[in-house]
This record gives sequence, structure tokens and C-alpha cells, in this order.
Amino acid sequence: MTTLAEVRESERSIGADPKVERFKARLDPQFLVETAGWDEDSRTLTIQPGHPLLAWTPCLNATCSAEAILTSGLCNLCQSKWNRSKLPLEEFVGSAEAEKKKPRERCSVLNCARMWSSSVSKLCGPHRSRFRKLGLSMEEFFAHPQVKPMPPLGICGVLACSRERELTTSPYCQAHKTKWKRLVRDGEPEASDEARWARTEAPTLTSPGVVPLLGLSPLLVVEVLFALQERIGQEVKVSPQKLRSTVNWLRRQELWSLMDVPDGERTGKKNTAAINARLLRDHVVQALLDPEVERRKPDRWDARAWGHRGVLDFTGITQKWLREAVMMWIVEELPRHYGKSATRFLQAHIGAVGRLSKSLRAFREDRGEDPTGVDRADIENFLGRLTFQVSQHDSDMTDNLRWNTLRMLRKLLNRTRALGASRPGGPMAGVSEDFALRESDIPKEDKRKKPRDLPTVVMRQVCGQLDRLEEMASREVRVAIDLMIDTGRRPDEICTLEWDCLATDSKGKHELIWTNIKCNRLGIRLPIAQATVDVIRDQQHRVRTRFPDTPLSELVLLPAPIRNPRGTRSVAMGTVGERHSDWVAEMPPLLMEDGKTEFDRSKVVMYAYRHSYAQRHADAGVPIDQLRKLMDHDLLESTRRYYRVTEERTRKAVDTVARFHFDRHGNRIWREARQLMESEHVRRGLESVPVPFGGCGEPSNVQAGGGECPIRFRCVGCDHFNTDVSYLPDLERYLSDLLQTRERIAALTTADEWAKAEATPSEHEIQRVRRLIAKVKESLTELEMDEQDQVQEAMVTIRKSRAVMLGMPRVGQPVPDVRPERPDR
Repeated sequence: MTTLAEVRESERSIGADPKVERFKARLDPQFLVETAGWDEDSRTLTIQPGHPLLAWTPCLNATCSAEAILTSGLCNLCQSKWNRSKLPLEEFVGSAEAEKKKPRERCSVLNCARMWSSSVSKLCGPHRSRFRKLGLSMEEFFAHPQVKPMPPLGICGVLACSRERELTTSPYCQAHKTKWKRLVRDGEPEASDEARWARTEAPTLTSPGVVPLLGLSPLLVVEVLFALQERIGQEVKVSPQKLRSTVNWLRRQELWSLMDVPDGERTGKKNTAAINARLLRDHVVQALLDPEVERRKPDRWDARAWGHRGVLDFTGITQKWLREAVMMWIVEELPRHYGKSATRFLQAHIGAVGRLSKSLRAFREDRGEDPTGVDRADIENFLGRLTFQVSQHDSDMTDNLRWNTLRMLRKLLNRTRALGASRPGGPMAGVSEDFALRESDIPKEDKRKKPRDLPTVVMRQVCGQLDRLEEMASREVRVAIDLMIDTGRRPDEICTLEWDCLATDSKGKHELIWTNIKCNRLGIRLPIAQATVDVIRDQQHRVRTRFPDTPLSELVLLPAPIRNPRGTRSVAMGTVGERHSDWVAEMPPLLMEDGKTEFDRSKVVMYAYRHSYAQRHADAGVPIDQLRKLMDHDLLESTRRYYRVTEERTRKAVDTVARFHFDRHGNRIWREARQLMESEHVRRGLESVPVPFGGCGEPSNVQAGGGECPIRFRCVGCDHFNTDVSYLPDLERYLSDLLQTRERIAALTTADEWAKAEATPSEHEIQRVRRLIAKVKESLTELEMDEQDQVQEAMVTIRKSRAVMLGMPRVGQPVPDVRPERPDR
């Protein structure tokens, strides 16, 4: 039977394990000693009650040393006594009925090292037998020369137990002796191997805060301590009872390291201790992760080695050369992505290559294993396979998935070649240049996507239900949804706001300080309204009241409701999403403007608030470049996906300005028109092409898309030119440019007169533009004030939907108010 001394001696003979020393170096001595109560010699954690995370609460009965596990504040035994006593709790705690038996002490014989076996005589077993034989009084017995102190019998034979033996006839303490006898009597499987039972049996509990690590390997001991330190550092509550149960399970499994803990099997019965062991293992795994080690693995990479979540799975790519090429690209891309969805984004690209790999296995005799054999025919087979899958009703392939697959695959194949994968010695060496996707292979993206913003009438009904959300969920969830609606930030950006997220600009206006997690941009400022400021300040007050002792720099605005004793951990986006979904499901029907048509409530998702924010500002006339800044997009094209002018509104705006169309002379076109015919709306896009200050109907220029003007965009001198009031800001800007250019050229002294004459804007053109501007403005004075407001709104709508054309000199300026000066101003 192995003793603790023998284990320690074998450990010394083995020598220091580098893995053990590695984890020891990462342990915080202050945490071990002051927080966890670690004793290296006895290998025991002695956790004191009252710690906010390593918590256990003592029983209300002062004479009891057990843990309070009931709502009454008592342990099980004291609860039973209290129930029998029928006394009020306050009286019971101080009564004699609550007293517990005194713990066993040493034998009363001087210097005797054994525990007494009788509470009456308080003598150990041998002394009690001698006392009976001698028949003396207690005083005479203590003075008798034959009464000598007994030496200790040693520690219990159970490796993890630190209690002393009591009988020479048994190698165990009293508790383990009794348990072993019961196992043998009942014929339990453990009784078949006494040596293993002694190595793996749990120790006898002496105090609720004691967690013995005896019987564990040296590596397992430091791993458990390190994992405990990491969990407490992440403010996760770990009770001594759960930790003790986990350690006992590890001891029974006779594992050398937490890395040997197996993954859980999907069974109906949950093993809580095994689940907790796997949680501890995850901390050890993360501590040992190394990008260089991960990238050498053939099939699965742990993305945590690069600071991301989840796993990158390459098992769907069976061709070795193709898999290595994809891995080359993944290694290049991993440091460039941020946020929680980075792994999912990269895995989508791996999945796209996996579909190509599956096609190669299906259509090639060599299953695509030979890189020199693949060519353009394999790409065409793959394209045909995707098209066929889209046509099948039972397939999960859709037009959108096909488009994304081809787009990602084209980018990945091009990028791997740029990284040198096709060079000699590379994984794609010998692959034909035709083994690539061309731009024409990718179907055109359907731009007619359904809008994701919520109609104004629906948003009004959603906001009216916010009080109900607070009743169903919590104040933090209500504030999170409020801020998403008001600011248009992404859900994860709202959930991770810091407590001190308000600032003021130079004019005293409030701004929200937030982080673009997707692009890793910190400290961005967003102008917000006073109503939003009030929501944030009220939440700040609530958080500060709840966590008064936490420094403000560590607090978050929306603290998690559980496992968050100091208010430093933000509420999870998934939690907010679940509560939001439940709230939307409980809403009454969302009706459209007609009061009858019901809006599809499945479209009311958190991200729809971001689209609604963008559309709300677009409808208010915010220029697209300013909207891009509000949305914090890198590309203008990204903003266009949020920015939408509906055909109905565009058509209404066109009808409004139809009376204000002019030819190059300033003569009104369609003066009597009240409403454009259906064909005129189509003709507006087919028989005319946008030019710098209006539309051009010259056939050759229309056919060339506006890029073949024979007179070089001198539109005011061409009968094919027409304009309307929405181009008035561009005409005025163009006139200003002409006048400035004329003055600048006239001041030149280094150019010949003929060059200056050809470069100087024509006086005819200047006068024609002036007359055209005057005619347009004159037509507006005929309108009433309400009509002028309608025209102004229509101008904003049309200018937002107008495409920017090449060759247009300085277009896209903010739209000025074209209404005539009113007398009351």
C-alpha cells in the first residue's frame, strides 16, 4: 500500500518536471496563501468563509462548523434539530439543543499521541483496556508506573486522508475502516482492489472550506491551482464543495494531467464533477496554446491560440495540397480579424473550399489528390454542381449561398497564389493557372434585396412596448435595446459599453464613447440626443449604487446579472438577444399604416435597429458621406447597403419636380403636367442618361452611358440637355467654378494669350448658366410656402437616389434651401 512519504520520495527521485515548473511560475503566491489558503506541505486548500467567489457560508449555529446549505442558514443536521425543537430560529441558535458533540481529542494520559475512544473516560483504546484491568481510580491510574504514553499509529492508509489511525488491527482511520468493511461486506466492485481503493478514495471531510489535493500527481496539483486562479481572476464563483467534488473525481480517474480529461459523452445523465473538470482543463489548454504548435496540426486548429474563439476545422478538405494552401491563407488572415465572429468568418471560407474539394472527389478519378492534374474543367464541373444543387428543392444550396461560396473561393484561390502557394516547393506547385474562378463565373448579386430597416409605424409600436420588456427581462436589457434604437450601434458594441461612456464636445454637446469591435477601433465618439443621455445617466446611477466599492474605471454600463460580484463583466449579447426574442414573441400584432396588414415580427431583430437608424438619417437628408461617418464604415459601398430610397418615394419626388424641368434655354418642359405617366418613369431611366447638371437624350451618348459627349459636357449649349430644380445646387456650384477659373486664368502672366483664350470659360456659357439659374429660381417664386417645402423635400430625396457619374465636376454638395426668402425672416 502506497503511503504519502513513499509518493514524496518517488517525486524527488523523478526530479523537477518542466511542465510543473512552468505552471508554478504562473501562480500568484498572494492568491495561493491569502485567498486560497494553500499549504504546500499538506497539499491542502483551507478556504475561509466570506470570500465573494471562493465562497462558503458557515452554519448559523455557532457550535457547528458545517456549511449552511439551506435557505434558513443552517446545515442539514442543525435544520433537523431545529424542526424537532419547534423553537423560533433566534432562540434555537442559542439554546442547548443546538449544541453539537465536542470533537474528539487526544488521550488524557500525558504525552499520549492517540485519540480517545470513549467520551466518558477520554482514554485511547489501549489505555482504556489497562484502566479496566487495574481497577484503579483515575488519579491512581495516571500515576501508575505501567501507564506510559502510546506512540502514534501513523496516518490513514488512504493516500488522500490526513487523519490518524486508531487501531493497530486496521491501516485506516475510523471512518475509512468502517467504509472498507462495508464495501467488503456488500461485495462492491471497489473491494476487489484494495490498493487502488486506498490510492483513489476521497478523504474524510474535516471542514467545509478544506479541499485536500493529496493523491494527485504533482502536475495535476499545479494545474488545478492554476485553473482555480484563472477562474477567480475571471470572477467566476467556485465553491469549495464543487471544487472538492471535482478533485475527488480526478483522483478516482487516476489522471496524470488535466489534459487527460476526456470530452463528455452525450448521455442523459450529467456528471457535474466531470463537467467542472473539463472547465478547469480549458484554462490549462489555453495556457499551453502556441500558434506555431497549432498550425502544425493536420485537421483542427484551436483559434484561441490567436486570440479568437472556437475551432477551425479543415477536415472537409481531403486533398492535402489544397488543405495546406488554405492553411497558408488562414495563418495570414487570423491576425487581421477582430471580434467574436472572426472564426466564423474564416470557417465560412474553409467551407467554400470544402465544397470544391467534394466536387474534385466526385468528378476526378484521382479524387483530386494530384495538384498537377486539376484544370479549368474541374472549375466548370464545380460551377455546374452548384447550379444543379440550387435547382434541387431538398438541397440546402441557395442562390445567395452559391454567390457567397464562389466569391469567397475566388478570393481565396487568388490570395493563396499571391502568397506563393503555387511557386516551386509550395503546396499548389504545378497547379494550372486555369484552376481559378473568373469574374464572369460569379453570378451578379441581386441588388433588389428586401430592406432590413423597420417601417416608421412599426418602430413606433415597438418603442411603445419597451416598458413591457423591462418587466419581462431586466433594466439592463431594456437600456441595451434603448441604446441600439437611439444610436444604431451593433449589439455587441452596446453590450460592452464602459460605465464612463459619456463625453462632451467643444460646444458642450454630448457624445457617446464606444468601440468598433468589428474593426478594432477604440474611443470613437458619436453625437447623441439628450434623451439618450438621460437613459445612460440613469443607468450609471443604478450601477454605481449596486457596486459602490468598484473603481469607476473598472465598471461597465450594463453589468451581467450573475457571476459578477464587482460589476466588471458586461451582460452577454446572447442573453440580451434571447430576452429580446421572447419580448417580440409576446408583442401584440404589429400593424402597417392601413391598420389591417400585419408586419412580419420575425424581422424585428436587434440588428434591424441599426438599419433603421441609418434609414432614419438618410430620410432626414444626411449626405451619404456623413452617414458613412455615423455608421463608422470604411467603405462607402458598405453604407449604401443600409441607405435606401424606396421606388415609391423616388417616384413621388419625381412627380413633385416634374413641373420644374427646363431645357438649355430655361424654358419649362411639361409645364401642365400633374402626374407622370407610367411610361415616363421607365423612360427616365432608358432614354436619358445623367450628365453633370441634368439629363442627356443624345442617342450616342445614352448608348455609351454618358461617356461619349461630343462637345465635352458643355451641356448648356446642347438641345439634348434638360435639367430640373434638383440640380440647382450643382448649377450654382458650376457657375462659381466658371467665374473663379476665369479670374485665375486672367491673373496668369506665364501663359501665352492663345492658351489663356482657349482655357478661359466662354462668356456665352457663363451667361447661359446664369440665365438658366435665374429661370429655375423664378419658377419657384410662383409657389406657395407649403409647396416650396414639398419641392425642397423632393429635391433631397432625388439627390439621394441619384448615381454619381464620372466626369461630373464637384457634385454631391449639401443641398441648400432653394426656397425664396420669406418676408417674416
